[in-house]
Amino acid sequence: MSPLLVLSLALPAMAAATVALLMLRRRRAAAPAVAAPPPLEDQLAALEQRISDRLHDMDWRHATVLDRISATTDSLQSDIDWLTGERMIEQAISLARRGEEPSAIAAEVGLDLEEAKAIARLRRH
Repeated sequence: MSPLLVLSLALPAMAAATVALLMLRRRRAAAPAVAAPPPLEDQLAALEQRISDRLHDMDWRHATVLDRISATTDSLQSDIDWLTGERMIEQAISLARRGEEPSAIAAEVGLDLEEAKAIARLRRH
């Protein structure tokens, strides 16, 4: 190939590449500038605040649930105590009707001796 032929083929290719490069530069210059992201410190502060808010919300929810559980447990304990007391008295009355001594009633049921004596006295009525 002759150098003249190579030069005649290379010149239009170089001209086309130069025109494309100029057009690309114009587009970049005309394109709106992309806003820079906020500084890392601001991003971290915002993230820390969101995490803190969520943790506070979770703590509040947990405290509310624990309060409800505590109230329910207290209510159940009260019911159990009442039922246990009723059952103890029923057993003590039954033992007193069979003629058991107050000391035996107190030992069997778990009442104080004075309470057992009172139940034994009431048995007669």
